[in-house]
Amino acid sequence: MATPAEQQAAANAFIQEVWGLQGAAYLVVALRYYSQFSSFGRRVQWDDILMLLATIVYTAESVAAYFVVAKWNGLANNGITPAQRKALLDDPDGPEWQLRINGSKTHVIGLLLYMTLLWLLKGYWVVYYMRLTEGVSSAKRTARWGAFIIPITYVSCFLVAFLKCIPFEKQWQIDPEPQNSCMPAITYIQTIYVMAMNTITDFYLMSIPLPMIWKARMPWRKKIVIIVMFSGAFLEMAFGILRAVSILTKGNTDPAQSGYWSVRESFVSFVLTNLPMVYPLIKKFVEKSVTSSKGGSRTPGLGDSQGYRLESYKNKNTSRSRPDEVDLNDTAWGSKDHIVTTDGQVSGGDDISLPGSDKTQTQHHKYQNSRDGMKPTNIAEAVGGHAPSHRNTWRQAAGTGDIVVTTEYAVQVDQEAANNIPKHSHRY
Repeated sequence: MATPAEQQAAANAFIQEVWGLQGAAYLVVALRYYSQFSSFGRRVQWDDILMLLATIVYTAESVAAYFVVAKWNGLANNGITPAQRKALLDDPDGPEWQLRINGSKTHVIGLLLYMTLLWLLKGYWVVYYMRLTEGVSSAKRTARWGAFIIPITYVSCFLVAFLKCIPFEKQWQIDPEPQNSCMPAITYIQTIYVMAMNTITDFYLMSIPLPMIWKARMPWRKKIVIIVMFSGAFLEMAFGILRAVSILTKGNTDPAQSGYWSVRESFVSFVLTNLPMVYPLIKKFVEKSVTSSKGGSRTPGLGDSQGYRLESYKNKNTSRSRPDEVDLNDTAWGSKDHIVTTDGQVSGGDDISLPGSDKTQTQHHKYQNSRDGMKPTNIAEAVGGHAPSHRNTWRQAAGTGDIVVTTEYAVQVDQEAANNIPKHSHRY
């Protein structure tokens, strides 16, 4: 049993950890939105909204964990001997009585926020994969199941949280001693059930991209990097298991264990969910740093990897919108990566690209002159069977059913140059 001084030192260390993780999470999500809007324009997608909601819920969870430790001294309605309960009953107006009631109530709130955050992040992944799998029918079907699996499992976790202890207010009852299911800091049924649902849904989510990435035609080095990035749920599951073990083994002597590990697992899940959007930005920064340290020169944005859109640096007055929305007074180069099967299916122009796709992949370029400058025609016409020569190239490059990463380039020139372009079409 730790001394009061040791308990206070542990509480202070955890408070610093909570706000340190919170600050790091804010930095990660800021980089995520910067990468999203600077690369793909300011159009807001459903996953952007879900991530904003997840950030708000994560903040609320951290505040709840702070209150459990800093305000309620880590106390709850568990970890008390019968004699101590009787003593508390004799002094219901004493400070410890109220601390334990408030601590138990905050534990209930924290557990609900913890579940809500994890399932918001799972919903984010489903939306992300729905766009990523455009053109890959088998993966698309698997992703669509998430629209049912994630809400159903979330509702089931909520039902367990509310029905495990009836009446509900017994979850902050001090005397008589409530059963384990009415002790929110150490409840076995909720801890085990949420861990099981969390693990099952994480395996389901990983089953969407990993087979698709495994079949993708790209260098093995990049394939391994992407597989590792989309396998982060293994780390999140490890933290979930550590949380459950810690609560079940140490929760009765230290009720705050639930808050400790909930915050840590939430942080890991939050960062891993944002990683695919932040990775291209980090990779770009590292490549520029390496190039600068070697004293070499390199055209901005035109590196070896096409895991992010390729754009020339714009001045600060230039809009960050999509290439087809850029002011024609500037010249912009952009690209969008697609995952397509060799039967000619192609993603429908979605913005989410598979990070790390390589320039060595088969690329189809098709531009059509227009009054507004050079704009791409539908890439599906190039690879979907309307142009036989393109289809033959694909058949030679890959077997039927393989997945190939392609790149669509959009080029715009200024208005004066566009007016001087001959009025007939150019095909490359």
